[in-house]
Amino acid sequence: MNESAILQNLQGPFNFLRPEPEELRRLVGDGQLSLPRPQRIYLEDEVATPIHGFPVLVSERLKSLRQALINYVVQEERLQIGIFRRQPADRAAYNQAWEVYRQHLCRAVENVTISSYGRKFPALFWLNHSLDLSALLKETPRRVSRESHELGRTRGDEIKYRVYDRYVDRIQSTVYDLMQRLASDTDEFEEELFPRLLTRMVDNVLILSEDHISPNLGELGSYFTGHLRIDGRDLRTRLETLAEWHREQLETDPDLGVAVRNLLGADPARARDLLVRPGYVAFLSARPAWKADRLLSPQLIEVWEKLLVKLKEFELFHALRRMILPVEPAGEGYVASRKSLNRTMVGRTDLHLSPTIRPMDFMAPWVVDPLVHRFGMIYDIADFSEVVSVLRRSGSDAQDSSFRRMFRFQRRVNRLAEDRRLKLEKYLGDGAFYSSRRGSSILVSSVQIQRLYAQAIADGFPFDHGLRVALNYGQYRLIPIHTGGFGGERYEFFGHGLVELSRLTTGKATREIEEIKTMLVNLGYKQEVVHKFFAPVLQKNVDVINKREEERSYFAYINQNGNLINEGVVATASFIEQVDRENDFSELWQAEAWNRTWVAVEVPDMAAGRGAVPLLIGFRRLGIASLKGLDKLVVFEVVDLGEREGESPCADIKPMHGPGLMAAIERQATSRFAQSEDLPAASS
Repeated sequence: MNESAILQNLQGPFNFLRPEPEELRRLVGDGQLSLPRPQRIYLEDEVATPIHGFPVLVSERLKSLRQALINYVVQEERLQIGIFRRQPADRAAYNQAWEVYRQHLCRAVENVTISSYGRKFPALFWLNHSLDLSALLKETPRRVSRESHELGRTRGDEIKYRVYDRYVDRIQSTVYDLMQRLASDTDEFEEELFPRLLTRMVDNVLILSEDHISPNLGELGSYFTGHLRIDGRDLRTRLETLAEWHREQLETDPDLGVAVRNLLGADPARARDLLVRPGYVAFLSARPAWKADRLLSPQLIEVWEKLLVKLKEFELFHALRRMILPVEPAGEGYVASRKSLNRTMVGRTDLHLSPTIRPMDFMAPWVVDPLVHRFGMIYDIADFSEVVSVLRRSGSDAQDSSFRRMFRFQRRVNRLAEDRRLKLEKYLGDGAFYSSRRGSSILVSSVQIQRLYAQAIADGFPFDHGLRVALNYGQYRLIPIHTGGFGGERYEFFGHGLVELSRLTTGKATREIEEIKTMLVNLGYKQEVVHKFFAPVLQKNVDVINKREEERSYFAYINQNGNLINEGVVATASFIEQVDRENDFSELWQAEAWNRTWVAVEVPDMAAGRGAVPLLIGFRRLGIASLKGLDKLVVFEVVDLGEREGESPCADIKPMHGPGLMAAIERQATSRFAQSEDLPAASS
């Protein structure tokens, strides 16, 4: 387990736990299997540094679960009060409260178990739910006192832990029964499905019954009286005396200071930190100056050593609970209270989060909705397989040199993408698929990748048949592939958005005649007969070439057959609309380049730092393309126009006035076609 990855995000205060990997290994040996890792939660301005935690959607059904828990615990308290008073309880109300709570609980536990796929949803659910339970049980003695002052004074603490024991017995039985049923549905073993974290929480009474423990243990009066059945005041007094005696020993006994420094590797000046080390108090009790009647007896030393482990576990689990961030929908995003972060409130009380975060809804079947909206980009090197086939006949040295160049090119592209906060989702052999939460980052990266490719060609890059790039803003579904351990979390993208990008990259048309011909030949038809039959269709549907377009280094157009020819950068309408909304371009430019008219905007390259000249990027509407497996799709070309006041291929640049980028592009396209400026000049 990577303990540092968990510890670096935990927030104190830690009065007993030492936030060190060794301590974590000692407390939770199976942490890799039981402890969830905090995730990044992006703020509304996604450029800002994200916070770490667990976003939980406060849905109406989750509120109903919480209220059902309250009602059941209150009824359990009344039942216990009736037992001590020897009065009959309202069994109908009690049974109804339990049944309502049980139904809500089973729905949540079933959801988190089936949808987890290694993401530790059950652990996160119980961390969240235990916060409500601990806050309830903490107040049990006070509620008992309101029913009967005398009973609350004499039996309040005992009733608290009777309620606790009854609750734990019932939920364990309920969860075991549910896991037994789910095991057959999920082809898993019952023992593997039962949440490990719940077992550890039940074993430590403090976790489910307390929500804060101070260094002097002042909150544990009920625990000492009602659970351990010892005099808590006496123990606390002895611990205070022990702390004072220990400081005196460190100041007067140099041998003790040397042992602490050399054997424990600790600073003798931090006396209290030594007392929370397991076994240290037992070590001190063997010293001649130890007075058991004044400090701790052997029985109390055993109590302290066991309690110390529970206190450390409590602080570890409570630190994880403190990272749960309840969120609610607000407009297109989410909002959370700063109180949820347990931080000092400064200024606004609301924390506005990015609309792209995926909070957990424990009461929903998927828990985390697999459907996401992202900006996507695929780059693809043209005719890669053809070049590889040629290289195979060129000898091993040529092959090694070529693939080393390919490796270096992909590393440069990946470094460029990382600098602009793009996430590499998968390599595609001759390209890669990246996603981002910001469209401008994707847009700038597409232009910079073209520049990298041009430089690579100038340096002798053998895969020189062209580079294609496609951009979109679409729907994707995420499948959890790896969800913990040393590799961290990894999700695989699939769905409509990825299909759309793939088709845009290659321009794959709806009718793939070659595929049909191959299928017929495989079915037994003679090859010459199949070729003869399809000859007229192939002659009619042959992809025509627009020589005027292909004079450019990078180009894209739609030919007479409605097929997309992409040897540059193309984008969907939703991508341009989202980028326009994201940046709210105040200045638009009309640029003339390559005998074409473009609507241009200046986009800063955030990775280039302050003072860098913004990139001038041009757009034009290509038209409607027919792509395999997709509806008719409006496609736009994106080009690199250099810098407005620097080196640029533009013959003329002048400002435009309009309501927005997309409206300006559509208006420009309408004007262009009305003037028949862009009718394709085709030749086969």
